[in-house]
Amino acid sequence: MSEVKVTDEAEAVLRAVRSRHDGVLTITLDGGCCEGSAPHLYEDYLVPFGAGEIGRVADIPVFLPREWQKLYADAKLLIDVVDDPASDAMSLETRLGKRLVIRE
Repeated sequence: MSEVKVTDEAEAVLRAVRSRHDGVLTITLDGGCCEGSAPHLYEDYLVPFGAGEIGRVADIPVFLPREWQKLYADAKLLIDVVDDPASDAMSLETRLGKRLVIRE
């Protein structure tokens, strides 16, 4: 089973995002068209069929596509955050000038 953790700085960013949104927050790891496997934080996101929850950070579920679940079955993932003031990504933390990243 995967293990997902979050750095203190990333957790603070996730909590700041939560304070600005009333909907259900989710983090997804997938093969997006522009940002590869970067984690994305969404509000009221429709999780794709077959995606599985691999953990929770700051009470936010983290989902992985079905086709990646075997690859990440024993992974130890650390979600961190970096400064990214120019990002135009759809992930919610970018509105705070931050970007979620994975550290393994």
